[in-house]
Amino acid sequence: MLSKIDAGTLPLKREKVDLYTVLNLAADNLNDLLRKNCITVDIPENGCIEFWGDLEWTMEALINLIKNCMEHSKPDGVVHCDYSGNPLYVEIRVWDDGAGFDTEDLPYLFDRFYRGRCAVGDGIGIGLALTRSIFELQNGTITACNLQNGGACFEIRIYSH
Repeated sequence: MLSKIDAGTLPLKREKVDLYTVLNLAADNLNDLLRKNCITVDIPENGCIEFWGDLEWTMEALINLIKNCMEHSKPDGVVHCDYSGNPLYVEIRVWDDGAGFDTEDLPYLFDRFYRGRCAVGDGIGIGLALTRSIFELQNGTITACNLQNGGACFEIRIYSH
């Protein structure tokens, strides 16, 4: 997948994508895993906010982010999602109630094959790199930060032009 992205051969659709719908589809795909880990996902209904992009690939990227937050949430925790839009871009935020990122990991989180100091599971470190590439192909950016009261947060902006 990343090789296709690097080569510029990954075909992306260009259709209207509703943020509420794509966030719910991503969470639904993780339903069994979320239930097994006693984690809930909170997605407010902020009205119809759309961008031009690829529903399937956006959903794949959001699955990676929600799963990452789930793995680092407290027991019986909540993964929060929010979204908004303005004439320049739409913004998606996904965050957890866990300990947050190790500050030394922050500059490298989206690097291919990077696994943070508190990495969970047996992944090989390509999920966040793939997620960044998917958003960049749709004229977007993604950043990660620690929240003031604890927890890790991903912020995505997908620009209109």
